[in-house]
Parts: sequence; structure tokens; C-alpha cells
Amino acid sequence: MQRLTELPLVAAGRQLKEHAVIGGARHWTWGEVHAASIALAARLDAGATVCNLCGSRVGFFVAWLAALRRGCVQLLPPSGGHADLVAILKAAAHAVIVVDDPKLLQPHWAEHARCLVHVPEASSTAMPNASLAWIPNWDAPLIRLYTSGSTGTPEPQVKALGHLVRGAQALHARLDEEVQGGVAALRRIVSSVPPQHMFGLETSVMLPLVAGIPVLEGRPLLPGDVRAAFEQGEQDAAWIATPLHLRALAQAGDALVRCRLVLASTMPLAPALAAQAEALAAAPTMEIYGSTETGVVAMRRTARDTQWRPVDGVRIESTEAGTRAWGAHFPSPQLLADEVEIDAQGRFVLLGRQGDLVKIAGRRASLAGLNLLLQDLPGLADGVFYLPATGAPTERLVLIHAGAPLDRAAALAWLRERMDPVFLPRTFIHVERLPRADTGKLPRAALDQLYAQRQSSGPRS
Repeated sequence: MQRLTELPLVAAGRQLKEHAVIGGARHWTWGEVHAASIALAARLDAGATVCNLCGSRVGFFVAWLAALRRGCVQLLPPSGGHADLVAILKAAAHAVIVVDDPKLLQPHWAEHARCLVHVPEASSTAMPNASLAWIPNWDAPLIRLYTSGSTGTPEPQVKALGHLVRGAQALHARLDEEVQGGVAALRRIVSSVPPQHMFGLETSVMLPLVAGIPVLEGRPLLPGDVRAAFEQGEQDAAWIATPLHLRALAQAGDALVRCRLVLASTMPLAPALAAQAEALAAAPTMEIYGSTETGVVAMRRTARDTQWRPVDGVRIESTEAGTRAWGAHFPSPQLLADEVEIDAQGRFVLLGRQGDLVKIAGRRASLAGLNLLLQDLPGLADGVFYLPATGAPTERLVLIHAGAPLDRAAALAWLRERMDPVFLPRTFIHVERLPRADTGKLPRAALDQLYAQRQSSGPRS
């Protein structure tokens, strides 16, 4: 295995002078990012567990590389939510929370970890290349990502740096096939997804480190902010987004300039929405199928393809225990959460999530499929079907929605034409906003709590 400084992973030689993060108060080169990571590494104790909650792209890169250099275990929690974070910190040895803005610190964090504010500063004196070199332990299980908790409690998934590098290389190889001009044509990455999430880590941290692509500072969320981010530069860019971001863009009707690729994941993407995104971006919209356990498994261009094609090094097989995936960039084999139908070429279609099926009045349906249908409900700004966990045979779906109030009769009439009547919601709950995580996912515990509160005291529509 080569030294990291001999690979695009850390932008050695000519790469050290290339931009790593652009926009914001100033542009940062890869050399400056690595030099700043050395300064932070000196403030970390050997054997510490680093919880990287930096809000800026530069801050995250610096803390990420500093922890790798120091050989620290690094935690990437699913959110900054108090309950999830405290549970993670209690299980950590010598925990250190690193932020790059003191405003990000919460007072109660100090009860569970050392809190370190590190604002990266670019040195006025360039460090020699030899000072930036180090040989990492590629196989050390030092990285902890967490599942979203959308079906229960967030669970840790242990990774080694080698896993993440190989995953980024597999993503790189597929994008070379799908993007006109290949990855070399992508001169910027605009990410609306946080780097602490597996999808965000693969696309806005590891892919830039492997391919030497600069990332735009900030995380644009609203359509106007996304449009402005693309208008900032003169070079072609890729947009890392969730289906919720694409839906907001489609509703606003904002076109993107100099967009070469849209990459989406974290929840199912409807083909019609993918087609709208392609029209507004004038670029292919690629959807990633994967998980925190595996990283990228397969991809498809959703506007035209129904099948998923595994990335290089991944094999999907049906077994008696379920569908298993073997991959070079994750511990194999992994049991997939979805039922799939595989063809002779190894491509597959999703039939439904095993833990996602709901049974009502003897009928079964995929909750994810129903929520995908819900995206097209006229007048709905944001919503989700929810089935209370009472186990009662008479229990029915609840529609929890945000934004302008729905016309209940019109909504039911529209749904009745498109779904089995037994799955029509009997209860509508209108809220100011849904408790979505940064990736757009809805933790089951948050929905349970919202429903319990509304049952006891809140008005229902």
C-alpha cells in the first residue's frame, strides 16, 4: 500500500497546491488543509475518541484528517440530537467533541466529553511535503458511523479507512461511465448532505480526497441557495442531494447552471421526480442504493432505469436467509434490508423492505412504497404515513403532514384512486414541521413521540 501522500487521497505533489474547499471567506488548498490537521492533531490525546461535529467543510476535513493522523477512534453521529449523542458518548472512551464554531456547543455536552473548539487557520508558511506525509493504518477499525434510527435506535457501524477509500474508488469508477467527460469533468462538488452521514461522507469527503475535487463551503438547503451555489463558480459541478431537496427544487422550478451531475440517496426517489430534476439541472440524476453498513452498493439513472446495477466489486445473491451483498469495500457478506429480484447479469429491482411491510386487514404493503406515492399528493408540502405500534388488528395508518393544511376529502379521494382502501389514513395530524434528520430521514422514535403527544393533547385534522 502506498503512502497517502502518494495518492490523490491526500492530494500529494501537484495536488497540494490545488483547491480543496472553495467559497466561504477564502479558498483552501489541500496543503493548507493538511497543515491545519497537523495543528489539531497535536491537541488530541492518543487513545481519545473524537466526535466530529464541525459545521463547515474545512472544519470537518481538518478534524477528520487530524483524528486519522493521531490514530483516534472517530465518531460520526447521525445528528446533534441530545439523546442520540449522549448515548453514543457514554459508550466512548476519553470522548472529545470537536467543533469549529463555539455556537455549535451545547452546555450539557461537557458532562459527557471534553469539548474542543478548533477554528482552522491557514499557515502563512507552506510546510514541506515531507512534513505532511504519514502512513495510516488502513485496516484499523477506527471509524464509527451510525444508522439513521429510522426503524429504531441508531446502531454503530465500524469502518476502516481502507473500506472508505475502496468505496470511493468504486463510486469514482461508476461515475466515469455515467458522467460525460468522467469524474475529471467535475470541478466542484456542491453538497446539501452533512458529511457525518455515510452518503455525505462517501460523496463530499472521500470522493474529493480520492479524486482531488474541491468542495463548496456551506450546505445549501433551500432551492434559492442551491441555485446561488451553482451560479457562484465558472466550473461544472455535481450536486449531492436527497429526494427532499430535489422535490423542493422541482416545486420552485429553479433551473441550475453548470450542473454536470445530480447524485441522490437516503430515501427512494420517484422516477417522475428524477425526470424533473434532470430537466432543471440539464444533467443526469443518479440514485445510489446503499446503507451505512455497506456504503454504495448499486446505482441507477432513475428517470430511465428500473433496475439497479451493482458497482465494481459488489455481488448480490439471494440466499435462504435473505439477499446478501459481497463487496470489496465493506465487511462481507451483508444481509440487505430489502427483498430484491436479480437477473442473470446481476442487476436487480427492489421488491420492498423486509422490516417495512405493514399488514392491515390481511393486506400487505410497503410503507416506503406508500410514502413514495405520497410525494405526488397535490397540495402536500411534506408528509409521511405512520402506523402506530399498538399491534391492534383494527389499527390504521396515520398521515402526519406539514405545510399548508390539506383538504382531507380531496386528499382521500386522490389516494383512493391509487392505493388499496385498507391503507387509506383514518387520522390526519397537521404539524408545523416533521422531525426530519439532516438527511431527510424520519427516526421512528421521533414519530412515536410526536404521535403520543398528539394523542394526549394536540389537535388533529
